[in-house]
Amino acid sequence: MMRKTIIGALIMGLVGLASCYDDDSTLGTVNVSDIEITGLSDQSVVSYVGKKVEVHPSVSTEYAENELSYAWYMYENGMNEFEDGYRTNLISTEKNLSYEVNLPSGSYTLVFEVTSKKNDYVKTAKMNLSVSTSFSQGFYILKETADGRTEVDLYGNDGLASNLMEKFSGESLKGKPRNLSIVYSGEYIDPDLNKTASTNLIHVFTEDNVYRGFRSEDMKEVFNNSNLFYGGDLPSGEEPYILFRTPNYTAYFSNTGIRTAKTASFGQAANTGMMGYPVDEVGTSKHVQLLYYGMNLVYWSDEEHKLRTIDYLFKTPADVGYTDETKYPADLECISSGVNIMSNGDVVTAYFLCEQPSTGDRYLLLVDTFSPESISETIKLDPDFHLASSDIVTGNRMSATYMYSIYNNELYAYSWTTKDERKFNLPGIPAGETVTYITNQYFNAYSDESTNFDSFIVATQVGNQYKLYFYDKEDMNGGQPISVSQTVTGEGTVKSVRFLSPISLSGSDHYDNPLYPLTD
Repeated sequence: MMRKTIIGALIMGLVGLASCYDDDSTLGTVNVSDIEITGLSDQSVVSYVGKKVEVHPSVSTEYAENELSYAWYMYENGMNEFEDGYRTNLISTEKNLSYEVNLPSGSYTLVFEVTSKKNDYVKTAKMNLSVSTSFSQGFYILKETADGRTEVDLYGNDGLASNLMEKFSGESLKGKPRNLSIVYSGEYIDPDLNKTASTNLIHVFTEDNVYRGFRSEDMKEVFNNSNLFYGGDLPSGEEPYILFRTPNYTAYFSNTGIRTAKTASFGQAANTGMMGYPVDEVGTSKHVQLLYYGMNLVYWSDEEHKLRTIDYLFKTPADVGYTDETKYPADLECISSGVNIMSNGDVVTAYFLCEQPSTGDRYLLLVDTFSPESISETIKLDPDFHLASSDIVTGNRMSATYMYSIYNNELYAYSWTTKDERKFNLPGIPAGETVTYITNQYFNAYSDESTNFDSFIVATQVGNQYKLYFYDKEDMNGGQPISVSQTVTGEGTVKSVRFLSPISLSGSDHYDNPLYPLTD
């Protein structure tokens, strides 16, 4: 009798264990047919560019098709599936999945669920989804829309992604474009995790003083007019011009002066990136250049109509000095600026092209690396030079001491060392396209040369359509365009182009010669 009792207890125990076993299925009644799912495999996809995950699973079962229901769920890996449940995020109720991916980069799990309507029997299968974004590398294109607003396109490995402001901010930004800035290893408060973080940032400014800052990973907005300052909203009349990185600070220039946010270093956690009180209250402009291996800044003050300088610790701001030979008129306005490393070996020369509104005369102001406290040369341009009258100008960084200008749709190059001007052809550009913008874009990181490049870029216009022509370094000869490397076409009018590399730059990287152009 005792033996029979023990055997009966063992049998009941085994039945109890079997009822606790989880094989990714559920049982509503005893009238069950099994469901077998195949055809799922891991996928990788680029996000935010219209790419879709396409999955066509096979379902083998004795249930009729009208007796089954389907569901697809998704969760980010690292989420506690059993606590939060995989059913948190339903993305489809169709058997075959066609899901457009607009997600931050990361690793996700897709769960395919098949349910019997007769008895609630459920079977699931899983697959991994690896998501990357195309926003971390490419040419960001600041443009004016047909109705006079600000938009941004991105030309990268996946082609052209258009109208990012509309896509990620809900609409194009009010006002015409003012400037586009790239900040590497920029710091901010992650809105998803509510903690400090660091990544490459894209900053957009309009003439109506609308400002937006986005992280490059997924174009998530992390800064705007209300959270850039510790003190609250940007005040009325504040005109944001530019944001950029120096070895120890992120700097903000506006019509009210200079503000900074100290950056983390030596393994410290990232800071908020928010700007504190002004370190200088003399109005600036977007025309700022780094000299002396990032140790000094030279910039144009729209308020004072003069060149000013400040060191990389943002102490002791002062006017850039001049002698009688380098003196310039007191009412100049800056048109264009940049840097060049050709004029004197490794010495970086910052150039500022300025115009006197009262006379129309133009002056080229030069400042060298090792003497940022004074102007090395002031050149009053001969009015016969096209650079003296053109509104479409830019400079050359590494292949010649040229400033370029467009006149009657033709390219001219002025050299400040030889004081002459020559005409260059623009091969590959057909008649009927009007040149509206030129720039020399480059990236020259020393710690990671994988994305370094040097390209002369020309934008043309036909109606509301722009076209960019790229003349890469190997397609230039001594600063002269020889052949077109690549082209891209979009809608709107180009106002600025900035290249973003996916690499991270540390503060020490900024001690090198200028790595990329801050402005045109």
